[in-house]
Amino acid sequence: MEDSNKKYAAFLTRLQEELMTAATQHSVAWRFGNWTARQRLLLVHERLLRDVRKNLQRLNNHVLKESPEFRRAFGAEFQRWANQLPDPAKEQLSLLKEYTEVFAEPKRR
Repeated sequence: MEDSNKKYAAFLTRLQEELMTAATQHSVAWRFGNWTARQRLLLVHERLLRDVRKNLQRLNNHVLKESPEFRRAFGAEFQRWANQLPDPAKEQLSLLKEYTEVFAEPKRR
């Protein structure tokens, strides 16, 4: 488990910073009374979330190449990381999940 902490620690730190940046952008956008300015800021926010989603996918791709034991340990570590995020970052992670579900391919039965 310690190896999973160290190997991707910088990546998780960067993800947290990106989530906090997105939270700030989202907050600033909703303070604008001018609808056009708000829309522009929300487009930036959307791009920030897309970048976070791409980075999460990249992380997932790297972790999938690891041993099953490492993946289990990292999964537990990732859950701890997500739970310790500051509230604004947690909100962005939640928005990202909703955003991803909205644009995900429908599951075929």
